[in-house]
Amino acid sequence: MRLKLEQQILNIVRKRRKSLPREGVRKLVKSLDIDFTKANIKVGRDTLFNLLRKHRMLTLRRKTSTRTTNSYHRFYKYNNIIKDIEVTRANQV
Repeated sequence: MRLKLEQQILNIVRKRRKSLPREGVRKLVKSLDIDFTKANIKVGRDTLFNLLRKHRMLTLRRKTSTRTTNSYHRFYKYNNIIKDIEVTRANQV
């Protein structure tokens, strides 16, 4: 009985994920509440988390990376004159 219930839940989630593949569990719970009540299934947030984790269906956050250097500015760019110098003591450069 439990496996059948799990499969029902997973099928509902898969249908939703076709249109919104990056939707997280908290939003899934709210958006699929109507579908779950139609299917007469009571699923909470934590249960859905555990079920999707078990079946490796959780979405991971994308790592954001920021670009900190702008090499295409209007100011003069100096050459790296210490590139070939080997630093051997303090205050040499």
